[in-house]
Amino acid sequence: MKKSAKAAWSATGVAGLALSAAFVASSLPASANVVAVTSPVSAGPAAHGQQYPDGPSSVDGSPMERCRRGTDYAVPGRNPVLDEPLNTGFKSNVGLSVKVQLEGGTYYGNRKLIFTNTSSSPVHTDCLVLKFRAPSGSVDHHYRASVQYGHPQQDYVEVPRGNGESHYIIRLGFHDVPLADRNVPVGQTWTYELAGSNQGSMSLEATRDSVEVLADMNVGGNHWISQYGTKRLGN
Repeated sequence: MKKSAKAAWSATGVAGLALSAAFVASSLPASANVVAVTSPVSAGPAAHGQQYPDGPSSVDGSPMERCRRGTDYAVPGRNPVLDEPLNTGFKSNVGLSVKVQLEGGTYYGNRKLIFTNTSSSPVHTDCLVLKFRAPSGSVDHHYRASVQYGHPQQDYVEVPRGNGESHYIIRLGFHDVPLADRNVPVGQTWTYELAGSNQGSMSLEATRDSVEVLADMNVGGNHWISQYGTKRLGN
């Protein structure tokens, strides 16, 4: 099943709605209409020492399900991300590379952030948070991976900058799958994609170089969620 998450913002241009959606878990389509793609860039350590939760899946309250249901945090009146210096180089606390691919066209298309695990160990993506900039008003958001996942979700907020670009802050959350299906193996890929109009308003390279990844390293959650505001809706 595929669900869509539609961004919403106030008349003043500051994002005010955090959304949750089910992601589609699949490989990249073989016949994608690729318009352009950037070269990849890399960041993060080769050995990340990430701690994994234990316990069974499908049990509310267990460590494995801690990001199935996110804590709601109010979106600030003026989101603090607007007052931060713009990130202009890919950052990650786990070893990844990223490239950005456009499919469809510049009037309306899919902008895909394609990550590869370049580290020496699997990367655990549950509770991982992405920050990046892309054209404002994205209407469809999906997580895809080279390993099939079950019931992944997201906490999501869009913060328009007022120049046709927005900050996007997304936390990934998984449910009802074992630990192995929440990991991206060494050398394997995962993708976050947005669909929307005005894809020509911002270069793919600018999106690529704005990306920041903060993976949960110690089963402790992620402070970006409370800092920028999120709301987890129903499963």
